[in-house]
Amino acid sequence: MEADAPAGANRKVRARSEKNANGQGTIYWSVGRNRWVAQVYDVTQRRRTKFFHLKKDAQAWLGDQIRLRESGSISHSTNPRATVSEFVQGYISRQAESGRIVEETIRNYQQALNNHISPAFGKVRADKLSGEAVSALLNSLLKKGYSYGMRQTVFALLRASYRSGVKRQLVPSNPINHVDAPHGQSTPTRHIPNRDFEKIYHAATLNPWMHARVEVGMMIGLRPGEVRGLKWSDINWDESTMTVSRQLQGIKGEGYSFRPTKTAKKNQEHLIPLTAQTREILYNHFLFQREEKVAWVKDHDLIFPNKQGGPLDAKIDRRWWRELLESAGAPYYQLYQMRKTAFTHLANLGTPLPTLIALTGHANASTVMKHYAFATDEATRKALAGMDRIRPVTTVVEIGEDHRYGG
Repeated sequence: MEADAPAGANRKVRARSEKNANGQGTIYWSVGRNRWVAQVYDVTQRRRTKFFHLKKDAQAWLGDQIRLRESGSISHSTNPRATVSEFVQGYISRQAESGRIVEETIRNYQQALNNHISPAFGKVRADKLSGEAVSALLNSLLKKGYSYGMRQTVFALLRASYRSGVKRQLVPSNPINHVDAPHGQSTPTRHIPNRDFEKIYHAATLNPWMHARVEVGMMIGLRPGEVRGLKWSDINWDESTMTVSRQLQGIKGEGYSFRPTKTAKKNQEHLIPLTAQTREILYNHFLFQREEKVAWVKDHDLIFPNKQGGPLDAKIDRRWWRELLESAGAPYYQLYQMRKTAFTHLANLGTPLPTLIALTGHANASTVMKHYAFATDEATRKALAGMDRIRPVTTVVEIGEDHRYGG
């Protein structure tokens, strides 16, 4: 189709631009390109230019751009060379730096990006990713037998990355809006069974550091990041209390830094009373640690530092846990399952729900009951045994005498 060039257009001279009101853009005929040219400033004050065969198409595009600008939206990527991998990695890094999501979520996001998103379409331009490609990836993960939790993590990461990108005007739209969320039901990581709980705890008592670490993790139920952020100044020995107000989080490229805990962000003081036994275990660790300080190169007052006295790396924290499981003869459990174990035991001891909510730092009762309070075998047996005490008294007739039961 030939371009509808203005009558008498001189190929050596550009046609005069159409006169529009300020901010309404410009349309003119380019003799050199043999095209209509439309130009307009977008919401970021960058001039956008596009070429058309037909003037009516140029006018339509110009109108669309003006409407997008007036609504505060964009129609293009501000970094058109950015790949999906770079785009999603940027989101993860921003979230890690902000401290708005916990370290475990950051780790899960990074694994989803490295193991699934990047291999599938990581080199695709971020603004060219289609909903069909994302749906194909989710279907592929389902056929390969990946859990609902993993598929949901991939979906949630892409959705959040693009939602943030649209809000920050990095990309014009969110392709995940056209993708169906994975179907299924998550299976929360459960507590450590009592038989292994006892093995692990007994093995930990052989070392004051491990004993104290397991005590605050599996008896009090602190998150791993909160444990690594604990300082001796957080303990009031006279009042037998511990204040939990920070967590240690790793930030890619920047090392480790202290961040507020979930409870601290809500301006709530997370003050935990210490039992006499917990206080004694921590104090024993304190005394042994004083002797180890001669080999330290720094002292951050941390209750659980590394061997040099500095912040404890999350990988080292998981490593000692694996070693403890091996020495205890217990199967593999995640470090976070210590927290699940503590609150499962508290729930089965009949701890009131408001107290459980306060200790976990969660505001939603359903979250606590779904993710932290599981029925143990021991509690189930105890509950059923309790039914014997309320069973109506009856007499049993000998089978040989009569095949009927009753009084």
